[in-house]
Amino acid sequence: MTDNVLWIITDDQMRSTLRSMDRTWRRLVRKGVHFRRGYSAMPLCGPARASILTSRYPHNHGCDSNMTHPPFVAQGHDRDTVATRIKAAGYDTGYFGKYMNGLAQQPTYVAPGWDRWVALLDGMIDDPRVNVDGTVRQVASQRDFDRFAAKRLRRFIRRHQDTGPWFAVFAPTAPHGPATPSPEHADDFDDVSWDPPASNEADMSDKPSWLQDLPPQDRRRMRKIYEGKLEELQDVDDQVASVLDVLRGTGQLRRTWIFFVSDNGYLLGEHRLLHKSQPYEEATGIPFAVRGPGVEPRSVDALVSQVDLMPTTLDVAGLDPDAGRDLDGRSMLEPLRSGDWSAWRRRLLVENTNLDWAMIREGSRAYVEHHGTSEWELYDLASDPHQLSSLRDTDVTDLSRTTGELFRSRGLALRALEG
Repeated sequence: MTDNVLWIITDDQMRSTLRSMDRTWRRLVRKGVHFRRGYSAMPLCGPARASILTSRYPHNHGCDSNMTHPPFVAQGHDRDTVATRIKAAGYDTGYFGKYMNGLAQQPTYVAPGWDRWVALLDGMIDDPRVNVDGTVRQVASQRDFDRFAAKRLRRFIRRHQDTGPWFAVFAPTAPHGPATPSPEHADDFDDVSWDPPASNEADMSDKPSWLQDLPPQDRRRMRKIYEGKLEELQDVDDQVASVLDVLRGTGQLRRTWIFFVSDNGYLLGEHRLLHKSQPYEEATGIPFAVRGPGVEPRSVDALVSQVDLMPTTLDVAGLDPDAGRDLDGRSMLEPLRSGDWSAWRRRLLVENTNLDWAMIREGSRAYVEHHGTSEWELYDLASDPHQLSSLRDTDVTDLSRTTGELFRSRGLALRALEG
């Protein structure tokens, strides 16, 4: 029987917080491949989710604001996604969770390719609306929605234990703020410490000009947000564990590929910044793990991106990922099975087409080009993992040329530039 595929996509989760999810760590991450260098295509919720679903970088899908759903549909991107392709191959499909911002403008919309559709609309956080297969319903709270979605995912999995293969997405709203953890976890991380080395960076002279005069962030507020994120992630941990229980109980765990990622990371005072969108490891880096049949547990340093999820999933289904349109991402299936990443990409693009910057990661280097101001940053993450000192005396001509070429490329041409 062909393997199932499950994607788990959290919301605004920093890479560093994955270890706090004990059962997810033990039962998913340590049972598969843990990528220490996983990245968002663009560190902003909506554009990142568009990239995940289409394996297109934002400069190729053109949806650069967080109100992503309307332009995504207007350009016809919803008619060629991982869902439409895998559905055509005979898979049953289900989406359970947050989809894209702007979905409330079409409250009864069901994206092509999905047999089961449980998607959060853009209602008030204390009064969220839910689209269930084209019918608008209401749940009590944002956190109730995560439980609502997880319950229907478990039901979907049970119904398919004796049928053909399936593909599903579970996309909880956590740990997106404001923090509303369940009563069971509301005190799990009370008074947790938060003082990263880049917090309220003292010397900002190496940063782009618009950052240099930023005021410091309130450390107590940053710590409180961090506490809330960790506590919300315990609820996600419970939900992931419950899904793994159903997979195991129905005999499907050994034939199911599970991908765990977030849409983007989050800055909590590092470089005096709060939020995401910026070209620093805390925002661009995401948790990234894959468990699947025949995959030997290991941690690797391969550069992987959200755009790699779609081609890998299509490869699992026995499809040619580039049939009809060559994708920006590449399939991880062969190296996941073999453990040999020597032929993998050498450099990786991350971008923000709204703020007009592009970054390439290559080896230990992170090079950022700010197109609008003609400024650049270069960090050696081996010696400066917190990006405190840009290497201003370095010739970046080659790096700049490569960044520009990647930023203008798509599909096979883009992948060739990655090396």
